Amino acid sequence: QTLKTDRADVAVVFEQRQIEELPILDRNFTKFILLTPGTQQQSWNHAASENPQGSAQTVVNGQTFSGTGYQLDGTENRDPILGIIVTNPTLESIGESKITSQNYDAEFGQAIAGVVLVSTKSGTNDLHGAAFTFRQSDALQARNPLFQFQRNQTTGKFIPDTLRNQFGGAVGGPVIKNRIFFFGDYEGVRSSVGGS
Repeated sequence: QTLKTDRADVAVVFEQRQIEELPILDRNFTKFILLTPGTQQQSWNHAASENPQGSAQTVVNGQTFSGTGYQLDGTENRDPILGIIVTNPTLESIGESKITSQNYDAEFGQAIAGVVLVSTKSGTNDLHGAAFTFRQSDALQARNPLFQFQRNQTTGKFIPDTLRNQFGGAVGGPVIKNRIFFFGDYEGVRSSVGGS
């Protein structure tokens, strides 16, 4: 990598291909912040009713998780009360992301820890699309030898029925060639978690 001479910030840039191909277990964009030096996940989480997207609360350089600023296409994307990301973008919709952990520009004065900038995709002159499904079930899980050492008397299984299915897609293209474009995406999650 070449030496930056125009600015002193310490940042990691994730391009579209990296975002699509890096293995993130639950396809949650906020987990990419954890790939930045000086970050770690908060030891507790907000309730699911306050954080329905399951966004990770990340500590950057020892500062409070609520000190991280989030911007989506140049607009503020941080909840002013909870301090977490408001719109957690789907991985298919992200064109590029820049996570800055030190020496960011003065325009990001509302942040004390780090700044997460996300640019979304737009349509092009050609029709493009993608579809995906990500399925996890108890059939491929390893059992815990401490409390799943014998079959459940009711179900006859070692591991309770568990299913998590994430699916979706994206499509983009021209409305008027070289002038107006469209892009849309969808991601759904269906989950049922069993307990021992």
